[in-house]
Amino acid sequence: MNIVQFTKIATVFFVAVLSACAQHPQTRIVYRHAPACTDRATTTIAENVSAIAARRYALASSAAERAARISLACATDDTAAQFDDRWRAANALVVAAELAHQANNVPRAHRLLHEGYAIMHTLRPPDHTSALTSTLIAQKLDTARRDMQGQWAYW
Repeated sequence: MNIVQFTKIATVFFVAVLSACAQHPQTRIVYRHAPACTDRATTTIAENVSAIAARRYALASSAAERAARISLACATDDTAAQFDDRWRAANALVVAAELAHQANNVPRAHRLLHEGYAIMHTLRPPDHTSALTSTLIAQKLDTARRDMQGQWAYW
């Protein structure tokens, strides 16, 4: 191998190395999944415990209503999932109403109660509902009825 061939090979190698170094590094895309809609509603409800414990009823009522709105937005075409989301929303609206009543915001309490009760009253549970779930649904519907009659649940 003579010097001319060596120079050509070294030049080609040098150009290849140089061009490899000059290329842009690969961009790495990291996908972050937003929490599922249902998880956001459930988290909002769970975070509300401290406000209720501190008897900050107006704040707790607002958070419960926010959770209800999230659940309503979660409703999908799937009948079972739609029932779950709408029931969770209706329940949260009734809770928000009870908390608003506790905070002496009666007009808001009535508005939220009527909205939550209307949703509860129109929902039909899926056929595969367990006896326990049916009992809990009936109890919550009864609580909402008593609220509607002025026998408010207190927190």
